[in-house]
Amino acid sequence: MFSLSQPKILIIEDHLATLDAIRMIFEFEGYFTMNLSDTIDLHAKIAAFQPDIILIDTLLGMTDGRAICTELKLSVHASIPILLMSARNGINNSTYYRTHWDDYIEKPFSMDAITQRVRMLLSKKAH
Repeated sequence: MFSLSQPKILIIEDHLATLDAIRMIFEFEGYFTMNLSDTIDLHAKIAAFQPDIILIDTLLGMTDGRAICTELKLSVHASIPILLMSARNGINNSTYYRTHWDDYIEKPFSMDAITQRVRMLLSKKAH
Protein backbone atom coordinates (compact mmCIF):
# COMPACT_ATOMS: atom_id res chain seq x y z
CA MET A 1 0.00 0.00 0.00
CA PHE A 2 1.29 3.44 -0.92
CA SER A 3 1.27 6.60 1.16
CA LEU A 4 -0.46 9.59 -0.37
CA SER A 5 2.46 11.79 0.67
CA GLN A 6 5.14 9.86 -1.19
CA PRO A 7 5.18 10.43 -4.97
CA LYS A 8 5.17 7.39 -7.24
CA ILE A 9 7.50 7.20 -10.21
CA LEU A 10 7.20 4.76 -13.08
CA ILE A 11 10.66 4.18 -14.59
CA ILE A 12 10.82 2.55 -18.03
CA GLU A 13 14.39 1.71 -19.06
CA ASP A 14 15.63 -1.44 -20.81
CA HIS A 15 19.26 -1.17 -19.66
CA LEU A 16 18.98 -2.94 -16.31
CA ALA A 17 22.02 -1.29 -14.66
CA THR A 18 20.67 2.16 -15.59
CA LEU A 19 17.18 1.19 -14.43
CA ASP A 20 18.57 0.04 -11.09
CA ALA A 21 20.64 3.22 -10.66
CA ILE A 22 17.64 5.46 -11.35
CA ARG A 23 15.48 3.38 -9.00
CA MET A 24 18.05 3.74 -6.22
CA ILE A 25 18.24 7.52 -6.71
CA PHE A 26 14.52 7.95 -6.27
CA GLU A 27 14.03 5.40 -3.52
CA PHE A 28 16.83 7.15 -1.61
CA GLU A 29 14.85 10.39 -2.06
CA GLY A 30 11.74 8.72 -0.58
CA TYR A 31 9.77 8.02 -3.77
CA PHE A 32 7.96 4.78 -4.52
CA THR A 33 9.00 3.30 -7.85
CA MET A 34 7.71 0.80 -10.34
CA ASN A 35 10.48 -0.32 -12.65
CA LEU A 36 9.86 -1.71 -16.12
CA SER A 37 12.32 -2.87 -18.74
CA ASP A 38 9.66 -3.11 -21.46
CA THR A 39 6.23 -1.69 -22.29
CA ILE A 40 4.24 -4.93 -22.30
CA ASP A 41 0.80 -4.29 -20.75
CA LEU A 42 1.90 -0.72 -20.01
CA HIS A 43 -1.59 0.80 -19.75
CA ALA A 44 -2.71 -1.86 -17.25
CA LYS A 45 0.44 -1.36 -15.19
CA ILE A 46 -0.05 2.41 -15.18
CA ALA A 47 -3.69 2.00 -14.14
CA ALA A 48 -2.70 -0.32 -11.29
CA PHE A 49 0.27 1.74 -10.01
CA GLN A 50 -1.15 5.23 -10.72
CA PRO A 51 2.22 6.99 -10.99
CA ASP A 52 2.61 10.70 -10.35
CA ILE A 53 5.26 10.87 -13.08
CA ILE A 54 6.74 8.61 -15.76
CA LEU A 55 10.42 8.49 -16.70
CA ILE A 56 11.02 6.77 -20.04
CA ASP A 57 14.07 6.09 -22.17
CA THR A 58 13.96 6.95 -25.88
CA LEU A 59 15.24 3.57 -26.97
CA LEU A 60 13.63 0.50 -25.45
CA GLY A 61 15.00 -2.34 -27.52
CA MET A 62 13.06 -2.16 -30.77
CA THR A 63 10.49 0.24 -29.29
CA ASP A 64 10.78 4.00 -29.68
CA GLY A 65 10.12 5.63 -26.30
CA ARG A 66 8.95 8.78 -28.08
CA ALA A 67 6.13 6.79 -29.69
CA ILE A 68 5.15 5.50 -26.25
CA CYS A 69 5.07 9.10 -24.99
CA THR A 70 2.73 10.04 -27.85
CA GLU A 71 0.52 7.05 -27.12
CA LEU A 72 0.31 7.97 -23.43
CA LYS A 73 -0.43 11.64 -24.12
CA LEU A 74 -3.34 10.58 -26.36
CA SER A 75 -4.76 8.21 -23.73
CA VAL A 76 -6.51 8.41 -20.38
CA HIS A 77 -3.02 8.80 -18.87
CA ALA A 78 -2.42 12.17 -20.60
CA SER A 79 -2.26 14.14 -17.35
CA ILE A 80 0.75 12.20 -16.04
CA PRO A 81 3.96 14.20 -16.61
CA ILE A 82 6.56 12.39 -18.70
CA LEU A 83 10.31 12.93 -18.44
CA LEU A 84 12.04 11.56 -21.54
CA MET A 85 15.61 10.32 -21.02
CA SER A 86 18.05 9.95 -23.90
CA ALA A 87 21.71 9.61 -24.74
CA ARG A 88 20.96 11.28 -28.08
CA ASN A 89 21.60 15.00 -28.53
CA GLY A 90 18.98 17.28 -30.02
CA ILE A 91 15.83 15.42 -29.07
CA ASN A 92 14.73 18.46 -27.08
CA ASN A 93 14.60 20.36 -30.40
CA SER A 94 12.08 17.91 -31.81
CA THR A 95 8.72 19.21 -33.00
CA TYR A 96 7.10 16.74 -30.60
CA TYR A 97 8.88 18.23 -27.59
CA ARG A 98 6.45 19.52 -24.94
CA THR A 99 3.44 18.13 -26.77
CA HIS A 100 4.29 14.46 -26.43
CA TRP A 101 6.49 14.64 -23.32
CA ASP A 102 6.80 17.28 -20.62
CA ASP A 103 10.56 17.49 -20.18
CA TYR A 104 13.74 15.93 -21.45
CA ILE A 105 17.03 15.02 -19.80
CA GLU A 106 20.18 13.96 -21.61
CA LYS A 107 22.22 10.96 -20.41
CA PRO A 108 24.46 10.78 -18.58
CA PHE A 109 22.82 12.94 -15.93
CA SER A 110 23.65 13.63 -12.31
CA MET A 111 21.50 12.58 -9.40
CA ASP A 112 20.80 16.25 -8.65
CA ALA A 113 19.79 17.01 -12.24
CA ILE A 114 17.22 14.24 -12.55
CA THR A 115 15.74 14.73 -9.09
CA GLN A 116 15.42 18.47 -9.77
CA ARG A 117 13.59 17.81 -13.06
CA VAL A 118 11.21 15.37 -11.38
CA ARG A 119 10.48 17.79 -8.52
CA MET A 120 9.80 20.57 -11.06
CA LEU A 121 7.37 18.42 -13.04
CA LEU A 122 5.58 17.25 -9.90
CA SER A 123 5.31 20.86 -8.73
CA LYS A 124 3.79 21.93 -12.07
CA LYS A 125 1.32 19.04 -11.88
CA ALA A 126 0.26 20.06 -8.36
CA HIS A 127 -0.58 23.57 -9.55
